[in-house]
Amino acid sequence: NLHVPAELRAMGLNGKATVQFEVSPSGKVLWAKIIDPSPLSAVNRAALAAVESGSFPPFLKKMPKQNTIFQIPVEVGASSN
Repeated sequence: NLHVPAELRAMGLNGKATVQFEVSPSGKVLWAKIIDPSPLSAVNRAALAAVESGSFPPFLKKMPKQNTIFQIPVEVGASSN
């Protein structure tokens, strides 16, 4: 669900932000925040929105049956799909 802001595409800019988020065993995102921001605020907003609006599958049987916190780097910019 990554939406690249038009201003990044127009200027040919790219950036990366690391997002930390908590997911319930059902796959629902409970909260998300930027923990390693890009200097470009548009990158941070797009990375956060992608995680918050994303859908995750329910946890596998081998996974813990409790909320779990993940961290992922999200690349955003003119070269993103």
